[in-house]
Amino acid sequence: MTRNARVVKNVPSLIKWTGSKRSQAYAISQLAPNFNRYIEPFLGSGAILHTAAHPGALGNDIYKPLIDLWCLVRDNPEELVNDYSVKWQHLNEELLTIDHTKLNSTRTIPEYYYSIRKKFNESPNALDLNFLMRTCVNGIVRFNDKGEFNNSFHLSRKGMQPERFSSIVHAWNPLLNGVSFTNTDYKECLAQATKGDFVYLDPPYAATKSRYASLLEPEELFSELEQLSIRGVNWALSYDGKRGDTDLTQDLPKELYTKHLYLNSGNSAVKKVLSGPIENVQEALYINY
Repeated sequence: MTRNARVVKNVPSLIKWTGSKRSQAYAISQLAPNFNRYIEPFLGSGAILHTAAHPGALGNDIYKPLIDLWCLVRDNPEELVNDYSVKWQHLNEELLTIDHTKLNSTRTIPEYYYSIRKKFNESPNALDLNFLMRTCVNGIVRFNDKGEFNNSFHLSRKGMQPERFSSIVHAWNPLLNGVSFTNTDYKECLAQATKGDFVYLDPPYAATKSRYASLLEPEELFSELEQLSIRGVNWALSYDGKRGDTDLTQDLPKELYTKHLYLNSGNSAVKKVLSGPIENVQEALYINY
């Protein structure tokens, strides 16, 4: 059965994940070819999955708590919503009782946020990850050299209202009916792609090493792309690009792709957090069809 991606202008912000393609989903969905099966080996926030989900589609990520979170949205949305609501209530009850001047001078207040972060780093799990993503600075998922989540509490925000979060979860839930989620290396995921499938790849970028739990070797990725093309699999790859006046475009072998485009991603949230100049981001998109 041949399918088309849905052209969607606004993707509900379900999962906060660095490098999310929500701002590009509309453009990428318009560029997507007809396909038998949709596969996404670096799932992250799943913005493109929102436009292409169907029974039999495959979403994969090497980070297990993230995949477990996707499974909760598909299989047990009420557990996810209720857990977030309880945690949000605990956080906001504490915020009402503390001296807000202390929030600017310590990274131990609010205690509830940092207790959840500590618990998550000791035993990573989907429910705590969801809470941290919704309450950390700008929703930026960031890890230290030990692989520990290390972003701080967002001082000026209290986290998304539980009612709003519930509506987003329940908007996503029916779209994921029949979608499979796996927690494997991206190469194992790609091995399942066959002629007529469409693969969208959004790997950790070479210019953003410190903000991801794991990396990949570019040459291995290029080899996998070549094999996909040989098997008759259509693919699109988001890979670095331009940030302000800095060109971070990586050199892909020209024989791998037929088109190279730049898509606007808006302003860099990371630069806002680091108090640097606001820079417009354009991300490169390579396609082989």
